Amino acid sequence: MPAARVQLRYSPAEILRAVEAHEAMLDGAAGGSRALLRNITAAGLDLEGRRLVEADLAGIDLEAGRLARADFTRATLDLANLRGVDARDALFTKASLRGVSVRAANFAGSRLDGADLGRAVLSSPSQGSFRLTSKRQPGDVVFEVDFSGCSIQHASLAGARLRGANFSDALLSGSDLSGADLSGAVLDNAVLTGTVVTGAQLDQAALARCLLDPDAGAISRAPVLAGRVAAAERWVDTAGAEGAPCVLDGEDLRPLGKALSGRKLAAMSAVRSCAVGVSFAGAQLQCAHFDDADLRCADFTGADLRGASFRGAKLRHALFDNADLRPLALTNGAERKVDMTGADLGIGGVLGARGS
Repeated sequence: MPAARVQLRYSPAEILRAVEAHEAMLDGAAGGSRALLRNITAAGLDLEGRRLVEADLAGIDLEAGRLARADFTRATLDLANLRGVDARDALFTKASLRGVSVRAANFAGSRLDGADLGRAVLSSPSQGSFRLTSKRQPGDVVFEVDFSGCSIQHASLAGARLRGANFSDALLSGSDLSGADLSGAVLDNAVLTGTVVTGAQLDQAALARCLLDPDAGAISRAPVLAGRVAAAERWVDTAGAEGAPCVLDGEDLRPLGKALSGRKLAAMSAVRSCAVGVSFAGAQLQCAHFDDADLRCADFTGADLRGASFRGAKLRHALFDNADLRPLALTNGAERKVDMTGADLGIGGVLGARGS
């Protein structure tokens, strides 16, 4: 019989000093050192916004802790107790989370791309009973664990036991769910393109509400859409003498992949289009219309978006680094501002944009 795991106890002040030393190390400051906080008790600790990149937190007990917007990129959290944590909008990119206990945790809007959640569970017999301490309002829907709006792409959830978890609006593209128990999980509008589900326990009705791989019809239309893009570039180059503005309303643009990167597509209309994960990097998109489009995880890095409209668009985890979001000056002396009325940006909104 394996020996029981011994958890060490440190005061919150001692733990936070270790966190500060870790952040100093990340900044290259004198006196910095990597946080080695294995198997310690830190229940209820406030780590909101702290930077723990590549920290070793294996076996740590962070039950009911505050981890919102913290950065755990490439950190080790194997067998950690994360029950009841508030980890909204936190970063767990490429982190190791094997065997973590996540009952009643809130990861809404967080990034877990490339993370290893293999054998993650909603409870751990060795850690006793769990009491949900956060206050809830009457009528609130309580999920066993909340991954809504998360980006969990190219991650491993193989063998995870996450019955009744909330994955609504989550991005699970390219992830491995093989052998996972997701019975009763909510997957409304989740993205499962290229996702491995071999041997997973999933409700077929839940899968029907997901965004799956592009169908044959969408793939067959890719050459037609590419032709519209070419005509739009002629329209821009000839000041309207040839070609026509690009109209992609209601189309599935995912089969185009990176074919829209760097293109001249001023005044393009892609209203109600599906462009999840599509790259518009470096494109000229002045006065483009993306109203009510699904642009989750789309790449607008370096794009010219002056005067563009994103009314009601889904923009969680979209990239806008160095995008130009300034108002567009019109020939009559007026200007047209970027319109994101009603867009779903997630917590934190648009980052790294010029003129935003």
